[in-house]
Amino acid sequence: MNSMNSMKTGGRSVGRALATLALGLSAVAIAAAPAPAAPVQAAPVQAAAGGDSSALACTPWREWRGEGGGSGDVCDGARATGTIYDAKADGRCPFIKFYYAGGGHKSSPSVGPAGTSKWIEVWADPGKYFNGSASVEWRSC
Repeated sequence: MNSMNSMKTGGRSVGRALATLALGLSAVAIAAAPAPAAPVQAAPVQAAAGGDSSALACTPWREWRGEGGGSGDVCDGARATGTIYDAKADGRCPFIKFYYAGGGHKSSPSVGPAGTSKWIEVWADPGKYFNGSASVEWRSC
């Protein structure tokens, strides 16, 4: 029992020392960080499907079928970018649907004819955020 109590006490002392050290290092890092040149406006943070309320950063997407598809990134839930490709001469032109958290979607421009690719950039509508999932669809072209 005594060895158990001394371990707890020793653990608390080490824990306090580590916490103090971490706090000190954090203060040094903050003090050493350069000030931004202009005011920075933070992007809105959207809760992910699992309830995580941290910033989403960038999530890769890749959707492909034999007729075409694409790949790219959805960043901070607000902007989707990438390249789409039409691989088949079938009179249909692929596009990508990016799905919103809470339902709904926004579509990219389509690409065609066969053998062509297109860089896309799709912004979420005001007040909405992409959840990181996408699907490849087709339109007549």
